[in-house]
Amino acid sequence: MNKPVNRRQFLNTLGAGVVASQVVGFSACETESTNSAITGEAPGFWTDPRFGQQKRMPWCKVHLDFHNSKHIPEIGAKFDPAEWGDRILAGNLDSIVVFAKDMHGYFYYPSKFGPVHPGLSFDLLGEQVKACRERNIAVYAYYCTAWDNFLADTHPEWNMRKPDGSDYRPKPGETPGWTALCLGNRDFVDLIADHIREFVSEYELDGAWLDMAEPIVPECYCSECIRQIKDSGKDPYDREVQREHQNRNFLEFHRRMQELVHSTRPGCRIDFNDIGLSKVSERASFLDSIDIEALPTGGWGYYYAPVQIRYQRNFGIPVYGMTGRFVSSWADFGGLKLPAQLDVELASIVANAARCDVGDQMPPDGVLDKAVYHVLGKSFGRIKQILPWLEQAAPVTEAALLIPDRPLERLRESYIYGITKLLIESRLQFDVLEQSQDWERYNLVVLPDELSPDSATVERLHRFIGRGGSVIVCHHAGLIAETGQTWLNRYGLDYKGDSQFKPAYMVTEDGFAGDLPGYAYALYEGASQWTANTPANSFANLGEPLFQRSAEHYTSHRQSPFDHVTDFTALAVSGKVGLVAFPIGSSYHEKGYWIYREAFLKLVKEVLQTRLIETDAPLNTEITLTYQRANPEFNRPERYLLHLINWSPSRKTPSNTEVHEDPVAIAGIHVKLNIQGCNGPVKLVCADEKLKHQKTMNSILVTVPKVRIHEIVSFER
Repeated sequence: MNKPVNRRQFLNTLGAGVVASQVVGFSACETESTNSAITGEAPGFWTDPRFGQQKRMPWCKVHLDFHNSKHIPEIGAKFDPAEWGDRILAGNLDSIVVFAKDMHGYFYYPSKFGPVHPGLSFDLLGEQVKACRERNIAVYAYYCTAWDNFLADTHPEWNMRKPDGSDYRPKPGETPGWTALCLGNRDFVDLIADHIREFVSEYELDGAWLDMAEPIVPECYCSECIRQIKDSGKDPYDREVQREHQNRNFLEFHRRMQELVHSTRPGCRIDFNDIGLSKVSERASFLDSIDIEALPTGGWGYYYAPVQIRYQRNFGIPVYGMTGRFVSSWADFGGLKLPAQLDVELASIVANAARCDVGDQMPPDGVLDKAVYHVLGKSFGRIKQILPWLEQAAPVTEAALLIPDRPLERLRESYIYGITKLLIESRLQFDVLEQSQDWERYNLVVLPDELSPDSATVERLHRFIGRGGSVIVCHHAGLIAETGQTWLNRYGLDYKGDSQFKPAYMVTEDGFAGDLPGYAYALYEGASQWTANTPANSFANLGEPLFQRSAEHYTSHRQSPFDHVTDFTALAVSGKVGLVAFPIGSSYHEKGYWIYREAFLKLVKEVLQTRLIETDAPLNTEITLTYQRANPEFNRPERYLLHLINWSPSRKTPSNTEVHEDPVAIAGIHVKLNIQGCNGPVKLVCADEKLKHQKTMNSILVTVPKVRIHEIVSFER
């Protein structure tokens, strides 16, 4: 098995150098990426050189939400600019987002366009900007775009429309939600431009932060959209035509607003909260930085940010991972995390080469909560202490997870989360990429459950495999998008449709999972039917129950028990190609069944002989690797940085979100880094002490004595 019996055996194996002889030489990739599909070079590890060229930017940002309806009678009644400014200093912030206009449509400065919030009697935005400037805090102005209750009511012609002609405003008795104004209406976008030009020109801002510009759905049947689509000669009631039209409006909005901000105040940046929409490649040139709204306890969960950060960091743009101080989600007044909870979330963000952003919401009276900024001060203070090991640090990756790249789609599918969890727990260093990106530079490519590659990607995969690249194919990823036919038949793997049983069973032989005898493991989310013929080898078979449980056929409490083995495979390998014949991503996300992880690890071991990191760390340890090139400006040597994050949760009741408030330290972690040339000193950054280590020609082995929440091992070259 991939996992050693115990730590002593693991250490002895590493010391003997059994695996070291398989290590491939590693390059720091100080030049731009080369496309191995063109050059014919073998796939390898990847370090993006653009990280080493990034200029200094803030690392500790607060997004200070401030939405106030007409039912709030007074705004900023207790606001004191000196006290407010000193409190953000106490929070160890270096940047903050404050409000120009909120989702209710109210401005927080004396706008000539209005409406200014009726409870505000002074220039709140101006006072906040001044306080930040006096304290050398970068300041950005928030502007809510397509959610504006005031404009939705005063300009109903600007609202997006459903096919039945209704809009998204609340019906009588409903609490207002996203009003969904339409970017296809030129008058509306012109007004947005006037608003942004006004506050960007009037205030000394570092950036404008635009929220909720994306369409609530990729279709709008307002009169303007109908007219524009008809004028183009297309059918406005064709959903794909609608998606194309809405995406074009979305991209044009980005282009126009970026140009506006840059021309109005040179050096001023613009951020768009695009809420995790895919196809970032289309709009990357319009983005100055990327904020990933990903409050884990606010509905996003703990695997949304890892997916999004590993995806969005690949476009050469600084990325911020946004969590929150809230126990739940936005506007959770009275909800406050402990420093240990924020520490582990921020540690995971920076370990993946992103900057920190924490959501807060200022009470209407304008007084920042002392307890909130006490917590922030501790957590951000820790980040500031390790900044020299974060600046210009680039992820070092060996694998790529491919994702759908359909415009205006949100990347929140459980099968992507599940594969992400599997990759993290497998200790693989990976990026998340669109099909059209350059994934040939990696050793391993993983195609998740429901990503059926298009024919162009299939041809690239064949060339990649032919040059020695490794591929793991999950469930329907073995089918070509345009035809639904398999592309794996040349590897001896043939698709025969989906199983009619849910659950089906994965039937193993003795020794498949450690010393366990063979067993029929439930595949709770069903399976697909694949045959494994020469040159493919099957590692487990697909099993079926006697019947599918239903009103007509049932027994006992739940699923029908295993009855017989079929001729289909559940897990197979053909050379460098591994196949999982069931939806392992969604299954692992939904059930967390350990056997799915064991099955995935078996395929990894079979198809990928070279691994960047080997360790006996427990599963709750997230391990990432980054690289910093030497830089005299930062007084920095060339080095690799191994991050270990201890996700140590307390047991909670089923209805409560998992939190990490009482970490249990892990000790005596053995890590082998299979990289050549680490001949300099090795240091524990957080503990601030030198670390003993063993070297071979191709690797270096360390024992990390203790990780409470986060430790960084620095390997100098």
